[in-house]
Amino acid sequence: MKHLLLSLILMAVLSAGFSQKRIPADKERTQMSLTRSIHESTEPRIPMVNSSFSQPGILKNANWGTETEIIETVFDMQSNASLANRFIIWDDNTRAAVCTRGVENPTNNAFPDRGTGYNFFNISWGPKPTARIETVRTGWPTIAKAGPSGEIVIAHVSGTAAMKVNHRTTKGTGAWTQYDFPAAPAGASGLLWPRAVSSGANNNYIHVFAMTAPAGNGGTPYLGQDGALLYYRSSDAGLTWDKQGELLEGLGSDYYLNFSSDTYAVASKGDMVVMLHGSAWKDMFIMKSMDNGETWEKTIIWEHPYPFFDFNTTLMPDTLYSCDNSSNMAIDNNGMVHVVWGIGRVARLAAAPPDPGSYSYWPYTDGIGYWNESMSQIPEADNPHHTMMPEYLESLGMLIGWTQDVNNSGFVFDFEGTAETPFNAYRSLGISCMPTIAINGSMIALVYSSVTETFVTADGTLNYKHLWMRISYDYGQTWGDFLDLQADNIFHLYDECIYPVLADQTDQSGTFHLIYNADNIPGIFAFDNDHDPVVNRIIHNKLEFLVGMDEVQPTPASLSVHQNYPNPATGTTEIRFEISETLPLGLEILNITGQKVFEIPSTEMQAGNHSFIFDASRLTSGIYFYSISAGNEKVTQKMVVR
Repeated sequence: MKHLLLSLILMAVLSAGFSQKRIPADKERTQMSLTRSIHESTEPRIPMVNSSFSQPGILKNANWGTETEIIETVFDMQSNASLANRFIIWDDNTRAAVCTRGVENPTNNAFPDRGTGYNFFNISWGPKPTARIETVRTGWPTIAKAGPSGEIVIAHVSGTAAMKVNHRTTKGTGAWTQYDFPAAPAGASGLLWPRAVSSGANNNYIHVFAMTAPAGNGGTPYLGQDGALLYYRSSDAGLTWDKQGELLEGLGSDYYLNFSSDTYAVASKGDMVVMLHGSAWKDMFIMKSMDNGETWEKTIIWEHPYPFFDFNTTLMPDTLYSCDNSSNMAIDNNGMVHVVWGIGRVARLAAAPPDPGSYSYWPYTDGIGYWNESMSQIPEADNPHHTMMPEYLESLGMLIGWTQDVNNSGFVFDFEGTAETPFNAYRSLGISCMPTIAINGSMIALVYSSVTETFVTADGTLNYKHLWMRISYDYGQTWGDFLDLQADNIFHLYDECIYPVLADQTDQSGTFHLIYNADNIPGIFAFDNDHDPVVNRIIHNKLEFLVGMDEVQPTPASLSVHQNYPNPATGTTEIRFEISETLPLGLEILNITGQKVFEIPSTEMQAGNHSFIFDASRLTSGIYFYSISAGNEKVTQKMVVR
């Protein structure tokens, strides 16, 4: 009932947002390319000196929801690609958030105090942390529930040093117990960029994916991969580790030459555990376990046209639309995985190859893609380099985010900055990037960072990125209007808002919770040196939509319709639906012009689950809509036929 109430209120709130119509981009801009280095976040090799840098923060309260600054950091590189799990909510509404924090001696990325910044919420957030939780310099933390009421934080050190685990059995209070994470297997050199999540009835299973250190970070190749992605598991809430350094089938050198930092994420629901991989240079896929990590199954979402891409040797005859390196996922109550990603365009071209340490990218490429397990692998476009092109994904109903025409000029990318590209591209390359999603019942919340017209730095050189939100009320089948989460907040007038993380569950009232970085200069200081060191505020946003609306009592729906599977359809496809009572039920299929091409007359059907197998081969390729009516209710979904 609560999530239905939230849906109705959100529909009213978002009706004032931006429309769903996508405005085509200026081709001259989208064809402009730049060159960037192939770089990971390598650690500095410089002496550290005892100096400090600090700047007081100001508590800010947003008009949209309730915002609170919870952590401050000058070290601002929170990820090379996708974000780890940084924000968790327990069933009693308590919460914990972490980030890579560092404020001392930012010169040359020294940051001798770098480590995990941690804050905990119980009635209110605690004071901003003034020190890391580890006893040594760390980075890239990931947090998970551990046991009935505990928590665990894992962070890497650098190069070949052991990752650090901080564990306690009572969340939010008491001393942390620190120990070394299990070592990389013999022949490998250290572990970096961990991702952790817990599963099982009491969160007793802790699952960790981490990369062996590649040569650029002081490591050595392992089993033929200069950066192998390994799996670890604890069955006792992090006290011991019964699976160590496993190279799962589908991840080894028979499939990929290597992996890159931070291009993977993890999620769980009950006994299900999922790892998502999304990169510009390799397949997008999920690894899914239904039994707490005992067995795994791989599903390809997008097949990369260069299966063994190698920066040293691979050259392309055409530019490649791809994942822009940032992706995220969530699992609904039916166990279905939902995936979002930023869209980029890259190349190492045969005609004029860049040096081995760089590649070309097209900064005006824009879009957020969407996939769920009811869909098949993204069908290859006529030109395989264009399978991830925004226009192609849009034709498949798989494009759900893009930059908005804020000033109503009639075209997008009307940015006011004076630079050649008046915005900053991060390690995730797109105009719209860093998507994050969370699910409450049938409702999916999407938040992503996108360059936003009319918001310009004080010197007039660059445009800011804001966080944009969309809501789906029907498991991702349709999406509502766009909402700028910073538009009406004067405290964000000069803020770059990036690295959003939605907690993987809502609180008891069905409210979504978000954390993100904000600072007043676009770009990254740490490693990238886009600007001078400045304070970044880690902000919590409680997306409160229920205030003053408790009297609304929506009527529960009698009809629930699922996306047809497979979709796109080439032969037969199954349409599943449920009705809560005996009702007359009918089905019709319409083409994109509204012409009826198939119909089943209304017939009384009993309450329960039903399905209909339709032979789509009788239809020509294109977009269709199928509608199921039950009594006075009618639900329409999109179907793609190839």
